[in-house]
Amino acid sequence: MNFLKKICHLTSAHTQEDIRIFHKECVSLADAGYEVYQISCGNTYDKKGVHLIGIGVKPVGRLARMRKTAMLVYQAALKVDADVYHIHDPELLPYGLKLKRLGKKVIFDSHEDIPAQIMDKEYIAKPLRKIVSAGYKVYESYVIKHLDAVVAATPHIAEKFQNRCRKVVTVNNYPRLDDIQFHETPFTEREPIICYAGGISEIRGEKIMTEAMQNVNGTLILAGDSENVSPPRGQNT
Repeated sequence: MNFLKKICHLTSAHTQEDIRIFHKECVSLADAGYEVYQISCGNTYDKKGVHLIGIGVKPVGRLARMRKTAMLVYQAALKVDADVYHIHDPELLPYGLKLKRLGKKVIFDSHEDIPAQIMDKEYIAKPLRKIVSAGYKVYESYVIKHLDAVVAATPHIAEKFQNRCRKVVTVNNYPRLDDIQFHETPFTEREPIICYAGGISEIRGEKIMTEAMQNVNGTLILAGDSENVSPPRGQNT
């Protein structure tokens, strides 16, 4: 009996070769012998055993992404006809329900504590943030109870989903083992370096990290896409 599953990852917001989605999840699944597809903005090509399906250029503006891009991702997903669909963005939750009604297995990958994140969104007026956050949490809870599982990026996020869905699994954003270069130098003899890897912005703690380094004897390295990065302050950053 052939137990090979066709798995399709869907994202309307992330880049085509996103570290978590493509490199860590899709490539790992392909290495394990699964038939893996990823649908996102971009071009169509195969890489590292993954079939990447591009739906074109990412539109300008959040509303266009949430409406048009999400719809295009869903339409492409139907053509793949996978056994399992793994969605990565809040705007894809309605399409997760549609796929579930078609008899598919559907997983929601929560990269962030989205209700909490909404409270810091600068593009939402402050008086509305609490309402939008609460409304999203109600809708999210409604959808995920119909899905098969939630994958959370941290134990904190996973805890938020306990008792709200059928199954919760934590998949931390740790490096793949084949991406790690191990050094023989003992930690006590190494230069004190703190490294942050991910999106660099104030909402992700960039300002707090740089200010905290004023009291630390070491070097802070920020690695990732940046927006409005604060200038280094002293030799500790």
